[in-house]
Amino acid sequence: MISASALSLDRVPSGPVISHRCRVDESWIDFNDHMNAMYYGIVVYRGQEKLSELIGMGADYTERTGLGKVIVQSTLGFERELLRGDELEIRSWLLGVDSKRFHVLHEVFSLGSGYRAAVSEQLDLHFDLAGRRSCPMPATQLDYLTRFSTIQTVGGVPKGIGRTIRPPRPS
Repeated sequence: MISASALSLDRVPSGPVISHRCRVDESWIDFNDHMNAMYYGIVVYRGQEKLSELIGMGADYTERTGLGKVIVQSTLGFERELLRGDELEIRSWLLGVDSKRFHVLHEVFSLGSGYRAAVSEQLDLHFDLAGRRSCPMPATQLDYLTRFSTIQTVGGVPKGIGRTIRPPRPS
């Protein structure tokens, strides 16, 4: 069931996979003279598409099986600004998986400055497209993803996981 485009387990790194690289385009710059917030979401989503392929859950999986995955919860935290022309790298993690859920993290790095500019955490569900509802994934896929996640996280996970927004309290 695992896609031919999926990484073989002996090629899965301990730590993140590089899922996307790009440069901040002039059209992404806003009136504050830095990358507009909506483009962070776009580059993270491009990383998500590539990670989906690398874990064998891309478009070919959906075409073959009628199954896929959908994002049901997502957060995006901004840590540093990105500027015109910055070269970006998305580093992606499969932090955990069960029969229906995928816990994913994408880190947005500025390669020139070396800092993490943003982090996006999400929860995906395995999804039956015909029934339009979540469903368990095939056992072979679950085994592969469990092993993939274990290999990636053996050395630890990045900071910033499980963030929640807390409303301001009146003083």
